[in-house]
Amino acid sequence: MKKSVVLFSGGVESTCVLYLKLLEGQVVYPVYVKCGMPWERLEYVKATELWQETKRKFSKLMPIKVLPLKTYHKKYKAIETEEELFIPLRNLTLLTAVAGYALSKRAESVSIGSLGLYPFPDNNLAYLKEVERLITEGSKQRLKVEVPLFGMEKGEVVKRFSKWVPLHRTFSCVNPVLRNGKILHCGICIKCKEREEAFKEAQIPL
Repeated sequence: MKKSVVLFSGGVESTCVLYLKLLEGQVVYPVYVKCGMPWERLEYVKATELWQETKRKFSKLMPIKVLPLKTYHKKYKAIETEEELFIPLRNLTLLTAVAGYALSKRAESVSIGSLGLYPFPDNNLAYLKEVERLITEGSKQRLKVEVPLFGMEKGEVVKRFSKWVPLHRTFSCVNPVLRNGKILHCGICIKCKEREEAFKEAQIPL
């Protein structure tokens, strides 16, 4: 039986990858990597809620593994512009962090929800394949790095997966708001804007 590790944050892409692997009948180990970003505490709560809903549908979904890393200093900030959110070494950090866990579970692959839309230096297939090669060489065990959504637009992802994935439950926000016991999107950060635009493009209500 195939086993796969999925980098899971509860956002649109990572949730779609999670469902994709589950629908293929694989045993799926979701991993949430905590790097010290300010949004992670509330984001993880939402990711856990989504995991609980998904677990009721799929028996092969394993518990979320939380990997805490002290990768980013407390004074370190992601670089947010009007068009993108750049976190240096993000994909490299995530993939190398989860590789050892994946190998311990005898997983065949680690999947990440990258779309490749932005020209970040660690966000292209050649770079990710090189990371795969280095992990395999360093561990003497084959571990695939898979990016099943690569090359797709976010709106296309929403439209394609909306039949199977509870996308309205996904959560991705740089400045999440806790109001009356509820965790809400801020509605103004780049992540919120990307999410809203994707749902609008796919003609799917939020």
